[in-house]
Amino acid sequence: MLAQITAITGVGARYWEPFQVTSPGGIPFAGYVCRQESEKLGMLAVIELAGQERLEFIAGMPKIPYPYRSEGEGRPQLVIPVPSDIVDARFTLKLDGTAILFYALKDTDGRVLEVIPRTRLQPVLTASRWGDWWALLHAVLPDRSPVEQAVRVEDVVLVFELWGARNPHLVRYETPLALTLHTGIRQYRPISFLRLRDLAERYGFDLVPTLEVAEPHAEGLAQAYRRWQERMETANQEAAARVGPGTFVQEGTVLILSTVETAIYYKCKPPSIEEIHWTTAPSLSKPLILQTLHKMLENGYDFAGGRPEDVQAILAAEFDPHEVTAATDLIARTWTEFVTELERRERLRRLVEASGLDVRDLPNLMRHLAAYYPRHEMGRVYA
Repeated sequence: MLAQITAITGVGARYWEPFQVTSPGGIPFAGYVCRQESEKLGMLAVIELAGQERLEFIAGMPKIPYPYRSEGEGRPQLVIPVPSDIVDARFTLKLDGTAILFYALKDTDGRVLEVIPRTRLQPVLTASRWGDWWALLHAVLPDRSPVEQAVRVEDVVLVFELWGARNPHLVRYETPLALTLHTGIRQYRPISFLRLRDLAERYGFDLVPTLEVAEPHAEGLAQAYRRWQERMETANQEAAARVGPGTFVQEGTVLILSTVETAIYYKCKPPSIEEIHWTTAPSLSKPLILQTLHKMLENGYDFAGGRPEDVQAILAAEFDPHEVTAATDLIARTWTEFVTELERRERLRRLVEASGLDVRDLPNLMRHLAAYYPRHEMGRVYA
């Protein structure tokens, strides 16, 4: 079956990771998840459902590319192709959290058996001591029926960002927790922003904010792209000056070019956290390593039994291995800081759960936690 999957998708066998799981509703199914960093990232190939063999592909959240073109040596050039059928161009806010996808698991006749939430590279949500995605999702979306209805009726995969202080990544947020729609996928293609906006209004979803509606012309879009990079870089630098190095308040924007029905996405990040490290610095940066660690967390990596060498292996698959080797000490230090923070969060979570208090009842909760932490740590506990 794997040979058939690779022939249909054009993605090599080494990028397909097998899985065998049971849905939240109790349906066993098995298949492969695509780990190729491409438009097929996160695609599921279901090969068995409730003991019956089949082959069905389910779209994931594609990897969003940068609009850069490399021409030999030197800095890549910013090139934004604008097809003639583009009717809408806009920059939307890129939120820094965990992508939560909702998709329909169907029988061989196309009937929807269940609508399932998942993270980007897992077929179902998986809770661990480091990240209880089910608990966070229930806290922010206690009633999933509108999302499930939208997936069933509109025949789409919906992708939300789960973001906020309770799901910390690189960007520092004051909002405790939120779930924001940013992508809809139909027939393996993102739907246009106009269709997405209509869907959000119809079902009552929070939609990712639009920062700028632009004319769909290549030169003007390139200028706007650089302008947004500069604005967000300035915001991050000002935050770092106020709070301390490594503080980020903006991750970037997403440029969406829409036809009437479909959309093309390009990501735009401030240089300090841009993933294409060779456009910004001669060596791997700490933010890039942290982004990789957060992705490992969301993909169910066991940090309790892990080691920094695993991060190096992941980075070496995407970046220059010599550069990764040169950053060995930085990777090890960043790993230690990340795992230490995970352990702190886990201890705090256990204390909060044991207290029986509502996390929103901050006055009483802080009085309770003060018995477990020295005074100088209470600011971090509160945050």
